[in-house]
Amino acid sequence: MGKVSTQGAALLMEFALAQAVERLPAWEPIRSEKVQSLNNLRAGMAGEKRIYETILSVKMHDEAAILQDMALPLMAGSTFQMDLVLVAKSGILLIESKQIAGRLRFHPVPAELRKVDEDGKIQAVYDCPVAQLSEQQQNLHQWLTMAGYQVPVYGAVVFANNPVIEEIKQNAPVYKMREVRNLIRRHLVRQPVMDTGEIRALEKSMRLDARPYLPFPLKGIHSAVGRLGPLCLYCSEPLQRHSQRNWLCAKCKRREKDPGLVTLLAWFLLVRKTIRPREVMILLELKSHESARGLLARLPLIKIGKGKAVEYMADYGQLAQSDDVIKVVKAWLAGKEAIRQ
Repeated sequence: MGKVSTQGAALLMEFALAQAVERLPAWEPIRSEKVQSLNNLRAGMAGEKRIYETILSVKMHDEAAILQDMALPLMAGSTFQMDLVLVAKSGILLIESKQIAGRLRFHPVPAELRKVDEDGKIQAVYDCPVAQLSEQQQNLHQWLTMAGYQVPVYGAVVFANNPVIEEIKQNAPVYKMREVRNLIRRHLVRQPVMDTGEIRALEKSMRLDARPYLPFPLKGIHSAVGRLGPLCLYCSEPLQRHSQRNWLCAKCKRREKDPGLVTLLAWFLLVRKTIRPREVMILLELKSHESARGLLARLPLIKIGKGKAVEYMADYGQLAQSDDVIKVVKAWLAGKEAIRQ
């Protein structure tokens, strides 16, 4: 199997959380948790995108490499994730992206970030991003040592939305969006420690060792999902089959064409890693096993068993790198975004 795209993995996660919100009953406590997770994911992705685009606007040597959403392995099967990694002749700059608005205070003991109102009353408490950055730097140092590299690792926490920071330790590596360009320029003029060949070798090693985050099916969803079949893109109500390829929403009277792939992807990401043709028939109101198998053949699935015991199993890495799957996911997410606006 080829290397899994981090973008593909991120899109699958966004799609899975959005589908969970669509399909979980409003009274289920886990639904509000998934709503918050989805909002946090989208805010984080938006912040990372802004920082990434700002970095690209800085004139850099051609050999410099920028890596996004990089997850690397450590001992005992554990991994650590980094938002943005700039590999240059001057070493590695590790950037922890944050998208938290309002008035912020860095509290030293316990190490945490507090969001307060104008009167100083605490509204929310977050893990300290400086402590998170420090741990990621140590993890990256460990990975570099295991991979046979000796490279300095610098770090920065960047707030993508320019919040008001009221209290912070002096010289803490915390920056606002408007400071990013100068941050990158200062890194690039540090004393060189690598040449072009070493940069390319390190970049290749990191990409080859990357471990995309694919925690599917999402935990705690299966038993709570209330609606498994096709849902209306516009009002999220169950669809009814109107013809072989058309479905009708009884509530808003809109027609949907071929919602089968979206429904099957939701099954694999939320319910179970496997599915039987008979379950596909029930899920999508199909009349024959042949129709069910034809639909399953449109996804990169693994066929296991024989005869009546046959099942189709999802390889989440294959799903994340499938152009057809990503096309379906992007189209559905774009449709929901258009409706929200």
